[in-house]
Amino acid sequence: MGEVQVLPRRQTLADKTYDELNSRIMQSVLPPGAKLSIDGLARQMAISQTPLREALARLEAEGLVERRPLSGYTVTALLTTEEFNDLFDLRLLMEPLAASRAAGRVGQAHMTGDGKALRALARTPEYHSDAKLSQLAFTQADAKFHASVAQHSGSGVLAKAIRRLDAHLHLHRAYLTPESISETEAEHLAVAEAIIAQQPLAAEAAMRRHLELSRVRHAAAFTADEQADAKKQAKK
Repeated sequence: MGEVQVLPRRQTLADKTYDELNSRIMQSVLPPGAKLSIDGLARQMAISQTPLREALARLEAEGLVERRPLSGYTVTALLTTEEFNDLFDLRLLMEPLAASRAAGRVGQAHMTGDGKALRALARTPEYHSDAKLSQLAFTQADAKFHASVAQHSGSGVLAKAIRRLDAHLHLHRAYLTPESISETEAEHLAVAEAIIAQQPLAAEAAMRRHLELSRVRHAAAFTADEQADAKKQAKK
């Protein structure tokens, strides 16, 4: 028998709508706290409300938008200082565990193909002169890497929880520098190599170190976000 060809999944209108809204949120075209009018977005994007509602439901499940009774959807607000610290505390509990499980669960033979994919995901995009495009590309690459590690852990519950936590952090990635990209890439590669080499303790330690350093980098961006938000509030 010949090999069965696996065709790529056809992207639906709801998928395209999700990608467009996700991009607008990540680039702050739709800023944190912005109200989303379903009628207005449908007219603006020249689509019916059905795929738009499907896309918004998906964004809600990922924590990027919120829906309140009688008031519709809004883009999720920026985290408070307490929420920011809680988020990283939770990530430090879950993601080193996911990396350790991934390294202990996956055999070297099985990782031949997956190992190359994991290394590829660990590499971050080059810094672009357009800061918003760089932010979006970095956000997507970073999310894919962490989601892949979580998936290799073998725990669907753990993977889902990590994806949802990561979505909240995306809203704080507006202050991206070339240095942070290269640092993140080196840390991701250390995690990937430990998983591929089937070294659970090393994978756990590498992920913990990455998150601790990431926390410092994001804290600077988070402080800048808070200061910018305070200035906006003061002008009102």
